[in-house]
Amino acid sequence: MDSTETTDVLPAITAETPAPPESRPEPAEPADRGPLPSFLPQLTGVRALAALWVLTFHFRPELVSSFPFLGRLAPLFDAGHLGVDLFFVLSGFIMTYTHLERMTEPWTPRKALGFLWLRLSRIWPVMFLVLLGWALYRAYSLQVNADASIQAAASPARFLEHVLLIQGWFIEPDQWNPVDWSLSAEWLAYLVFSVAVAVLAKMLRTVRIRSLVLCALVSVFPIVAIGVTMEDGSDLLLFHNALVPGMIPLRVLTEFFGGAFTALIVLRYGRSARLPWFLRPSAVFVVIVAIIFLVQHFDPFRRYNMGLDWRINGHLMWGSAETVVVVPLFLLLIGSLAISEREPLAWLLRTKLLIWGGKISFALYLVHWLVIDVMRHVIQTKLKLTDMPTSWEYRLIVLGFIGLTILIAQVLHRYFEEPTRRAMRRMLPESMRA
Repeated sequence: MDSTETTDVLPAITAETPAPPESRPEPAEPADRGPLPSFLPQLTGVRALAALWVLTFHFRPELVSSFPFLGRLAPLFDAGHLGVDLFFVLSGFIMTYTHLERMTEPWTPRKALGFLWLRLSRIWPVMFLVLLGWALYRAYSLQVNADASIQAAASPARFLEHVLLIQGWFIEPDQWNPVDWSLSAEWLAYLVFSVAVAVLAKMLRTVRIRSLVLCALVSVFPIVAIGVTMEDGSDLLLFHNALVPGMIPLRVLTEFFGGAFTALIVLRYGRSARLPWFLRPSAVFVVIVAIIFLVQHFDPFRRYNMGLDWRINGHLMWGSAETVVVVPLFLLLIGSLAISEREPLAWLLRTKLLIWGGKISFALYLVHWLVIDVMRHVIQTKLKLTDMPTSWEYRLIVLGFIGLTILIAQVLHRYFEEPTRRAMRRMLPESMRA
């Protein structure tokens, strides 16, 4: 990530950031505001935490079975699908914080197209490379297993949908990379944002703070209201292991624009905000974690996905659907972090390790499921260690593949993601690169 870039999200949400504007539109409610920074490193750190959360979510069967003491963290691991929701909120915030002013004053189709091309340069190249990796892996699996289900999953039409980033818009199972549905969702949000940004700019100038807060809360209400009715372990996508119609667009658009409205509040009041202790990032983070543990433990409606009571070492492996109630707190967490630099959580997220983790988070997210699939193939068919999860050989394999995932992500980020982004950026006319 260049030093002039601001931070943004997962499915590759890193934005090219302009110099801090000299002035902002006058708010409807005047505020004595200091300058807003163009780069928010603590939000890069959030990307690292969200990616790690998703990673542990998918590795959790191996982690809990091979390291029994990690069973205490199973409720947190089981809710790791919410890492994607955190990314969606962060994406909406960063897109608005970074692009609102330069895409308006006035809005033009040319600016919208330039924005979409720059976003595509972030998400498409690595997505396509990993998709080719999945194609090779499925071809190998078909040769080894001659499994008709593998051949049925390898649909050329579905592959084309992945290439076009529209696979998440339809009611079909994941047939290639099981995790890049979120990129399709992000792309949908970018398309809507490229037009809706003009409305957001108008709201920044005219809508008062209470109304903006209400807009942010109302925007995420649908996903919370629907999410609490779903099955435990459905990951806010499935019912009886089938994709719920319209769930992906609903999920991304509600959370993305919840983040966008939060950005308007920050842009409006900036440094003038003085948060009480219970609204500061560290307190909000603790409350989010506490709610996740409490909801998992005291879930009043046990509705297991496919009716399966899946446990490892006595620990339930299904995440409670009711943990979705923390999504509105994601808005507060991101907004408070944006105006907090010296607060403990903000300081932690600004460390070099977490900023590095944020930079590689997109590649890490995209490649980790392929590594997990290979790992499980090795454990089950090559080494036949399925019944020996506490053996040191099994444990070293699990840790080794986690390390391999991080190494691949670093290589992809440094030698492919960034070079291809710069190359695609240069394809734009100079006037559209801002």
